[in-house]
Amino acid sequence: MAAIQESFSDSNKPTYDMSKFVATVCANPGFLMTQHGRGWRIQVTGNARAILIPERTTGEQYLNLIQKIYHAGWSPIPHPWRGEPSLAFEDITPSEACDLLLRIPWYQRKIDDRKVEEWAGAMVRGEWRTTHQGLAFDQNGMLYDGQHRLAAQLLVGITLRFSVARGIQGDTFATVDRGKMRSSAYTFSAEGEKDTFNLSAALRLLWMWENSPVTSWKNRQPVSDDQLRDVLKRHPEIRHSVRRGKPIPKASGRATTLIHYLATQACGSPEIPDQWYAQLSSGYDFQQRDPGLVLRNYFLGGEDKDKTTRVPVRSMQSVVQVLFLFATAWNNTCTGQQRKIVKAFPDYGVPKIRRPGSNHLFRFPFGDLDQN
Repeated sequence: MAAIQESFSDSNKPTYDMSKFVATVCANPGFLMTQHGRGWRIQVTGNARAILIPERTTGEQYLNLIQKIYHAGWSPIPHPWRGEPSLAFEDITPSEACDLLLRIPWYQRKIDDRKVEEWAGAMVRGEWRTTHQGLAFDQNGMLYDGQHRLAAQLLVGITLRFSVARGIQGDTFATVDRGKMRSSAYTFSAEGEKDTFNLSAALRLLWMWENSPVTSWKNRQPVSDDQLRDVLKRHPEIRHSVRRGKPIPKASGRATTLIHYLATQACGSPEIPDQWYAQLSSGYDFQQRDPGLVLRNYFLGGEDKDKTTRVPVRSMQSVVQVLFLFATAWNNTCTGQQRKIVKAFPDYGVPKIRRPGSNHLFRFPFGDLDQN
């Protein structure tokens, strides 16, 4: 959750009074509370190590303490629902979220920090929307659905409106969250975009390129649909790169699309990147030591027979490697340097994309470019 916590300085992180937390935990047999300075010390029967609770905590500290008490064998006290199941929209404060997170039943899945970080980010950016999916409590008042939403709210510290269902039958739990999640590709498809799987992947990579150093990239980087829409609004020409930017099937399409788009920006038009990518696809009119041919052979075979240097095709590391290889081959072609493929990737950095110079090695006709 570091990415979200960095959005707040130590002075403005939301904090929560822990007196009700301590009272709720110690209402269960086997959990004994004593005063400890301005906070509390909770001793668990049969456990030599006590749990220290400060007077106030941040949201992240609160979530960590919840994990500790559950790990120590604590279980929430039932709050039976009287009457028929109900559904209503309610404004939930951060303090109420603290209380509701102490109703997680034993059968709930472990809180996923990545999902909490993703949703907290959406809340911070004002992207959070009230929908029919909110909070649900079973007939014993246990938190049936919504723990990640409440955990994210705790980190951000704002009041939110949720749909809240109460008195849900416990035997329906197995059907919750069984549907297929809507991807960003599905969202863009509903908005009339084409080739949305590759478009959303390229937009996500471009967002990462703009917002964080390559060395800090990770798989499943949380980027919201609203953030991707903003990238598309600022870079509409990337639609063309999505259509033209996959010259070699074995190379990551999102990586090659990004290099095509960055090269288009460097050149001022897609003409040269289009022709070079078409050349990479066909292999036509390369000379033996051309960087483009060396790059093509690296992925498809040809003269390079060293299989130990081939790039795996699915991890984020391989995406960065493909970015490095394509960027290096493009730059070497622009500057007229004929080199063998680089087999050691220096910290997986990616060089800045250049525009063609007077000594370029492009084998198709185009006019001289202004070097200034």
